[in-house]
Amino acid sequence: MGRTVLPFTQTLHQEEASWKEFRRALRKEDRELFDALFSDARYHTTACACSGRPVPFEAVLMSILLEARRAVRDLSLRVAALEAAAGSRPDPCATER
Repeated sequence: MGRTVLPFTQTLHQEEASWKEFRRALRKEDRELFDALFSDARYHTTACACSGRPVPFEAVLMSILLEARRAVRDLSLRVAALEAAAGSRPDPCATER
């Protein structure tokens, strides 16, 4: 009989459980961020399972980085849109001389 490979969802759950003490030591607001990180990893479970990484946590970290990068890109686009909108309107604080 060969070795049984756990489904990645189960591996991810075990990984998250292994951080239980760390999570408990965090402030409440940081616990929410910590939970969001593992939520990001769950979003990419299929990609993590297909990655075939010998250390599953590497795929978890890549998933977290992907979602962080997506958030930066989305915020950059919003800032650019706001700057463009602000640039097209007259500045209400500017005084005419």
